[in-house]
Amino acid sequence: MKSSAYILVLIMFLSINIKAQDTYNVTRVNGNVTFVKTGKTIKPGDVLTPTDQVKFENFDAYVITINQRMARYMLRLNPPQSNTIPRNQALVATVKDIALVTKRRSLMSARFNPNEKEVTDLKNYFGTDKFSIIGDKVDIALNAAKYPLSDNKVIVFHYKVNNNPVSKMIGYDQQTIKIEKDKILSTKAGNINGNEITDLSVYLYEKSTRNSEEITKLTLVFVDKETLKNEFKTILPILKRQKMNEEAIKKYLIEYYYDFYGATDSKTIDAFAGDVVKENP
Repeated sequence: MKSSAYILVLIMFLSINIKAQDTYNVTRVNGNVTFVKTGKTIKPGDVLTPTDQVKFENFDAYVITINQRMARYMLRLNPPQSNTIPRNQALVATVKDIALVTKRRSLMSARFNPNEKEVTDLKNYFGTDKFSIIGDKVDIALNAAKYPLSDNKVIVFHYKVNNNPVSKMIGYDQQTIKIEKDKILSTKAGNINGNEITDLSVYLYEKSTRNSEEITKLTLVFVDKETLKNEFKTILPILKRQKMNEEAIKKYLIEYYYDFYGATDSKTIDAFAGDVVKENP
């Protein structure tokens, strides 16, 4: 009898533990996503269960979450392959059916190097997918042998604004290039709305010969510092409940960033995550 009672209690404990793990802590929401049952807008800090039904305003909307086992998930609907969905049909799904765990931790291991004093390979530094800048600017020290900057040799960004080609010479000081948001988004062809530039090509350009060497092509994104800080602060309580120390918390925040924002300047994200942890003991 005692044995049966013990087994029953154990089953109940395991059941409660499993249910506790099956939750998704919301850390970021892009666009408008609501709970179907209540109609309330989903926001950072909310907790979703696997059976919750959520409604998306469009296919660009998504939700970033962390579950109780610290795995990171994106919740979003994939757009249809053809225009077969009626215009007024609600975009509704159950959380467990659309929760997709991230698998990009290898990006951080390959690209995160805060101790690198100068960049010897800009293609590896920027990548060929998405590169993000935290805040409005970033300084990048370049290897003089690989990228000898001078009045004659410069780094140039080439992209389109309102379908017009733009070539923007990147300012520099000795061997350090300075990428500034305002100068990139403001052009003679018009201003870029938003914080993202797609199909941006990076060149090493020699003025005297007009020769240009394409280094890489990518999507450049500027990430608002305060928004990111608030996002990290939403994550901190989740990590602290796991009894993680400051160094482990910092590492997790950096991994999270690489998962959802793409590659970035290693020194910047290392210092930024460290500051957030120190400011919120």
